[in-house]
Amino acid sequence: MISLNNKLREFFTQPTSIYGKPIARRLVLGGAFFLLFMIILSSDFVSDKVSLEVGQVSDRDVIAPRTVAYVDVIKTKKFEDEVLASVANVYDLDVTAIAKAEENIGAIFSEARQVVGNKELTSVEQKKQKLQQGLPLQLPNNVLDGLVHLDAASMVNAEEQSKSILRKFFQRGIRDDDLDIARKHIVIEAEEMGLDKRTESVIAGIGQALLKPNFILNVRETDKRKQSAVNSMEPVRETVKKGQLMVRRGDIVTPEQIHAVEELGLSKGHVNEMRIFGLAIFVIAVMIIILGYMYRFAYPIYTNDLHLVLLGLITLVTLLLGKAAHYYSDFSAPIAAGALLVAILIDARLGVVISVALALLFGIIVEHDLRAVSTVLIGSLIGVYSVSKMAHGYSLTKTGIIIAGVNFVVIGATGFIEQLNSAQILMQGVQGIVSGIAASVITTGLLPYLENSFNITTPLKLLDLAQPNHPLLQRLLLDAPGSYHHSVLVGNLAETAAGYIHADPVTVRVGAYYHDIGKIKRPYFFVENQAGNENPHDKIAPSLSTLIVTSHIKDGVDLCREYKLPQIIIDIVQQHHGTMLVSYFYKRATENEHSECIIEADFRYEGPRPQSKEAALIMLADACEAAVRSIGKPNKNRIEATVRKIIRERLHDGQLDECNVTLKDLNVIGDVFIRVLSSMFHTRIEYPDTLKELERRKAKNGNSNRQSSAKDDSNAGNGTDSEIGVK
Repeated sequence: MISLNNKLREFFTQPTSIYGKPIARRLVLGGAFFLLFMIILSSDFVSDKVSLEVGQVSDRDVIAPRTVAYVDVIKTKKFEDEVLASVANVYDLDVTAIAKAEENIGAIFSEARQVVGNKELTSVEQKKQKLQQGLPLQLPNNVLDGLVHLDAASMVNAEEQSKSILRKFFQRGIRDDDLDIARKHIVIEAEEMGLDKRTESVIAGIGQALLKPNFILNVRETDKRKQSAVNSMEPVRETVKKGQLMVRRGDIVTPEQIHAVEELGLSKGHVNEMRIFGLAIFVIAVMIIILGYMYRFAYPIYTNDLHLVLLGLITLVTLLLGKAAHYYSDFSAPIAAGALLVAILIDARLGVVISVALALLFGIIVEHDLRAVSTVLIGSLIGVYSVSKMAHGYSLTKTGIIIAGVNFVVIGATGFIEQLNSAQILMQGVQGIVSGIAASVITTGLLPYLENSFNITTPLKLLDLAQPNHPLLQRLLLDAPGSYHHSVLVGNLAETAAGYIHADPVTVRVGAYYHDIGKIKRPYFFVENQAGNENPHDKIAPSLSTLIVTSHIKDGVDLCREYKLPQIIIDIVQQHHGTMLVSYFYKRATENEHSECIIEADFRYEGPRPQSKEAALIMLADACEAAVRSIGKPNKNRIEATVRKIIRERLHDGQLDECNVTLKDLNVIGDVFIRVLSSMFHTRIEYPDTLKELERRKAKNGNSNRQSSAKDDSNAGNGTDSEIGVK
């Protein structure tokens, strides 16, 4: 793991001819991850070829690999035919049809009277032939025969009845498709007149011959209306859901099924270029959002190539997990794991952005299922908020439970909105719970590997270092118990103030525990570990004492590296004294005979000065706790004066010039230190002399029970003063 970490760091820090410029490396990284994202997200865009023909028996089940909505051309054509059939034809009324028919009837009977009255025509055939020649239209032979045999009265009656019956039919309206039926009805109505057979045949024959459509089809207007109806109709749209059985094995394949298979691209097994193009634009847009945010609001992360690689890998692995879960249940996808990893390993605010980005990309996998996307998004955001305040080792477990609960609520709410049945909502809710727990488990499992590979210190790693059973803290407790006790007090003091100035409380606490770890090498050269014994500094030169005291910084750094403590803790160990003057030994040195040879720089710590709020806070807490502990009779006024003096001295000495601590922060730190130290080192109430005398008498009388109780009370009352004296 260390070898991998070294290789990664070497690759991104050593310039080469290709990757020498940071922008070039980022372009290569971005392009590589873009291609990997595209491969994962577009895998469902490529379909296997399905060979089916209309009318054949399907030899396989065909299941839709994705959800697709399309226009069903076959059903749309049928619907169009129905619409066209429902549009009535437009007819124009021929108002001259009745007049023309009556005119023709008059001409027929006029000609018939002339032929019948012509004495030169002796035979019936001659009359029929002569009559036909004079008529404006061709009449059947039986009608001609009837006309030449009618007498004058019958002819008048036949003429009137012919006009009457034609007028009736024309008034009803006759279209082309009604003509045959109308002619049959003329025969029926003629027979119902009660006339002789010859007259009936004349009336029926003339009516059939003169009957014609008086409703003329207006082709132009009809076509216009039909086209308008077609234009206003909506095409028939079909939606095939992912996993839907489109063709069942053994079924006869229909044209509609063939069309659905073609719309899914299964008939050709090809890649839908437009979908790929759209996906590429979408992925690029999401990547631009992430990089743009980092460039604008998290520039140190943007310039850290290792962080960019880590971010890309986390996103890649998360999408793979989402893809795998998608084949079982969208709601069980542990997408929140990616957001948690980013929030813990890189930055909580970036974790919020990644939550949105992962939800958007997951939307491609789930075919834009709004319920699944909203569940992933809300669960991830809640998870990021939870881990951003991580203060205990079990925080990730608690976060997983929180995400599980949120997922269950969101799935239930969206399920009720869509009016799903309770059983379905409950099942999906359980899957959401699995997602939350899985996200926590995956995050816990991957964190150690990613921490070591990318040399990142997380709150969880720091919390492990804060455990009292850590080997280095055990050594401090056994070899330098006074320093251990002092470090714990400094940790409590600094951690209390950290939250007020937006410093990291976990880093402050752990840094305080280890800040004096170098005193393990020479514990008895430090007053808190002497326990009333002889002070070795009384026998050596001030310059040597200074060298011994200041060396605990270097010794501490060496121990931290030996135990592989993170760099952030090493920095605090190096910086917590800054370049302060060891004033006690410097003053002793200047009181000697050769004080003019004393160089002040030789009595200062090597530094560097604090570079962070956390290091500055520990510097101030370290000095304030030690100074207040040395006060003989501490009270609030004395404590306040001491704290303000120490902060002022560090400020004027320039020790805080290289960190981002403001004057307002220093004022807040002072207030917190005064409040906490006043509660830690308050003045004890002393027993009156008479009460002490009474206790001594009781002791002399041998009352063992009362004697023991009195001694305990006395120790409780005076313990602090004696402890202060020892320290």
